[in-house]
Amino acid sequence: MTDHDRKPDDLDIYFDAARSAAPALSPAALDRMTAQALAVQKEFAAPPVARRAPRRGLLGQLLATLGGWPAVAGLATAGVAGIWIGATPPAMLINIAVDVGAVSDTAEDDLYLVDTQPAYVLSLDLTEGS
Repeated sequence: MTDHDRKPDDLDIYFDAARSAAPALSPAALDRMTAQALAVQKEFAAPPVARRAPRRGLLGQLLATLGGWPAVAGLATAGVAGIWIGATPPAMLINIAVDVGAVSDTAEDDLYLVDTQPAYVLSLDLTEGS
């Protein structure tokens, strides 16, 4: 039988021969392996140190809920920009508002925005007249 005619099952003969003639380990080698195994087991046996997260105050919880400092910085920037644009709107925004009809260019046209009867309350109760 040549090497080309062998099948993978033919290797079982060699594995059986190797198992039957296993050399014995020296006592010094067994002691070293046992010491290494015990050292590794001690590392696994030690419980991990439990670290508690520091308690957060109300402001810290709010900050974490909003998404941290980057999110709060974005909100603050948007708020300041909104107040700035609302207090001193650029001429371009006023012109757009006049063109759209949201604001008129004369004060007389905006009189409908004044509440002449502040004590009057509009009631939407449908059962009043029935």
